[in-house]
Amino acid sequence: MKKNNRPIFTPFFAGRGRGWVCVFIFLLLASCGPQKGRLRIRGEFENLPQADLLLYSPDGGIMSIDTLHIVKGSFDYETRPEDGEPHTYVIIYPNFTTLSFMARSGSDIRIEGDALSLSQVKVEGADSLVRDEAHRGKSPLAIGKKMPQSNIIKQKPGHYLLISFWAEWKHGSNVVNYNTRLALREHPDSLTAFTYSLDMQRAERPMNDYYEDSLRWRTYCDYQGWGGPLLSKLGIRNIPYMILLNPKGTIIAMGSDYNRDISPTMQKIQDKR
Repeated sequence: MKKNNRPIFTPFFAGRGRGWVCVFIFLLLASCGPQKGRLRIRGEFENLPQADLLLYSPDGGIMSIDTLHIVKGSFDYETRPEDGEPHTYVIIYPNFTTLSFMARSGSDIRIEGDALSLSQVKVEGADSLVRDEAHRGKSPLAIGKKMPQSNIIKQKPGHYLLISFWAEWKHGSNVVNYNTRLALREHPDSLTAFTYSLDMQRAERPMNDYYEDSLRWRTYCDYQGWGGPLLSKLGIRNIPYMILLNPKGTIIAMGSDYNRDISPTMQKIQDKR
């Protein structure tokens, strides 16, 4: 009689070893962080076992309002941002207070805190936190008003000042450098310039604080992105953005488009000379 050497019990994975190992590795990697091009936001809250938080992006990170479902004190959310640029994300708590931060695709945001003290929530993995004033858009800027005083922005006596806000990570915002260079060329004796960079990594903006490179005018970067104190003070939440001051420090033009918002005023100044 021929002896049967086959095992009495054949494991389910027999003959499928390599394939199931690959699947296991894939699932393990997927559980460790967001997939490429995706943003993951995880949260754990004490004294908040179950709730729904609202999430939105005022600058296009996500195109609608999403819900973060807290179950047993935690939530796990993933989305695919519209592009690879950093965006502002705002979480609205049940008591209508907010948490705002800036992040880009591929980030793994971890939020921990106590529902009894939401102002002390800890955020890890974000590019920067955003102060309330920045995303609410409360701004003291208005044509005809004095520019708020700042120890960062300094104006040359007797000159108009063109202030520009931009960042390397914001596609298209470096057009302000071209426009600033053009304005200085057209008004060399009456105009000076100042540029504020919202870059957050020294690889993007390698020089510290004030610097002058090929731009040939004064520029400032504090590597805090939207969390910089000057932006909070001015209430600026979109870039590029430009502000034109007269020699007395009064705002006479401002906006995101140089040709539409700044150039006509500069031409009027030139015509009066």
